[in-house]
Amino acid sequence: MGLFDFGKKPENTQNSANTENSVDTKNNINSENKKTQNNINSHKEESLSWKCEQFFGRNWKYVAVFVGVTTLINTYETKSIVEEIEQLKMVVTENNSKVVLTTSDGRAIKVTKEPLKAEYLKQFAVSTLINNFIISRSQLTNNFNVVSFKNTEEFFQNAPTLRNIYKNFIDNKDDKSKGIKANKQALGDLNAYILWLTSAVAQNKLPEYMLMKDYSINKYEYTQNKFNTEIVIKVAVQSFNIIENKYIPAVSEFKIYAEGSFDLAKSNDANPYGLRIERLKINPIVKA
Repeated sequence: MGLFDFGKKPENTQNSANTENSVDTKNNINSENKKTQNNINSHKEESLSWKCEQFFGRNWKYVAVFVGVTTLINTYETKSIVEEIEQLKMVVTENNSKVVLTTSDGRAIKVTKEPLKAEYLKQFAVSTLINNFIISRSQLTNNFNVVSFKNTEEFFQNAPTLRNIYKNFIDNKDDKSKGIKANKQALGDLNAYILWLTSAVAQNKLPEYMLMKDYSINKYEYTQNKFNTEIVIKVAVQSFNIIENKYIPAVSEFKIYAEGSFDLAKSNDANPYGLRIERLKINPIVKA
């Protein structure tokens, strides 16, 4: 048994050695294969790089021309885009800074927008009041050719400034589509002044000639688009004296008290700020 055991041991040692040699051989082969593959890849990369260098080296003129043309095209397109953007900015600025209005005769005009300031509204209100209510006898009677008036329309023919007030500065009738109701107070106040003028002509109480010289604003208050003002106008008067048979000059005061409001939704050519007279009181000049 002892001999048998010693005879087996050398066989196992030999087998182990063979196995180790086989593994080392395979590892060496794999390592060589990897080196070979890496060399092949490196050679391919070097070959591709060399080909590219050769291509650009032989064709650099064409490449330069291509790059130059491409740069010019891009520059031109960029310039065109910038010009279009600038033109668009100008159009937008033009449209935002102006508004298109239609005149009474149908023409379309562009008006530059300006901030709506209280001072502008005051100037417009005062200008409207001092330029539309002073009416002399010579004006109202068409140079003394008219003695009386059959109706309001005939009266307005000789007093166009008061017709302007009636049509453009007073809510004179209901308009359901615009939500407007006739202002009875303003209409009554204007009618009272028209009746006084008519009576003054008949009774020879209205001065023949009147010309505004100056004015002063005793009061002007403005709150939330509503205003009230009191204006005193100095007027040069020429009154004909029958007894002396001559015109007598004088300076008199024409007083106006008005309340009103501004509503741009009611604006038009004659009334761009939408001024509406809501109450009116006038102390006219009586012939001395």
